[in-house]
Amino acid sequence: MSQNNEFATICLQHAPCGMLVLDPTGTVVESNPRLREWLGRSESELTGASRESLEKLGLKGLFASRELAHLAPPGAAEERWLLCSEHRTEAHTIRFYLDISRQVRAEEQIAQLQQQVEDLTITDALTGLANPRALNRALNSQVTRSRRYNNPLCLVLMELGDSDNPVAVLSDEQILAASRYLRDRLRWVDTIARWDHNHFLIILPETHTEDGIALIEKICHGFQEIASQIQGESQQLSLRFGLAQWLKGNDSRMLMDRAAASLNASLQGEAETAVN
Repeated sequence: MSQNNEFATICLQHAPCGMLVLDPTGTVVESNPRLREWLGRSESELTGASRESLEKLGLKGLFASRELAHLAPPGAAEERWLLCSEHRTEAHTIRFYLDISRQVRAEEQIAQLQQQVEDLTITDALTGLANPRALNRALNSQVTRSRRYNNPLCLVLMELGDSDNPVAVLSDEQILAASRYLRDRLRWVDTIARWDHNHFLIILPETHTEDGIALIEKICHGFQEIASQIQGESQQLSLRFGLAQWLKGNDSRMLMDRAAASLNASLQGEAETAVN
C-alpha cells in the first residue's frame, strides 16, 4: 500500500498536466506543481480551499462543466485555456487539465489573418469580377467625382434568373458564363461586380440615362444566344436590369437603392429594363 501511495505521489508531482484532487465536499485535498504554476498559487493557498473560495479568487474555470476552461486569475503570468476532464471515486474527484493555450492563440491568429486576407480581397472567387468591397470603393469614387464635376453617372443592377422559375438556384457554370458575357461587352472604363449569387452591379461613368439604356438593351438581346447554350431543358434564362442615373444629393447608398427599385420594377413588369 505504501508503494502505491508513493507511486501516486510521484505521478501527481511530475505529471505534465495539471491535477486537482477534491474530497466529496469540494474541498481541495491536493494539487500538483504544474497546476499551481499555471495558476500562480502556492500549495498552501490551494490545499484546504473550498470551491467557493477558489471561485472568489477568479478560479471558477477550474470547475467548468465544459471541456474547455478559460482562466485569467489575478497573479498568474498569463491567461490560459485548459482542456478539462475528471475521474470520480468514492472518496475523491480528480480533475485533469491540459494546457492548450498555444493552440487556442494560434487558432485566433489564423482567424485574424484570414479576416485580414478577406478584407484585402477585391475580386469574387468564382468569376474574377470585382466583389462588393471593390464595387463600393469604385462607386464612392465615381459619386465623389460626379459631385465635384457634375459628370453623368449611371448604376445598373442586373439579375440573372430563370423566367419560368424565379426562385431556382443557378449553377456556378451559368453564373460564370454570364459574368464573362457581361465583362466582354462593357467598356474598359466600366466596372462590373458580382454582388451576390445571381446579381451583378455595373458602374457606367460618363453615361447618361439614354446611353445606358441603349447599352443595356443591346446586352439583353445578345444574351439570348448565350442563354440557349447554358440553360437546362426546363430553364429559360434571362437578364433583367434596373438603371439609376446619379442625381445631385445622391450618395452611393441612395444610388444603389434607386437601382434596386428599378430592378424590382423590371421584375414586376414586362420590360427587361426599368429606370429610376
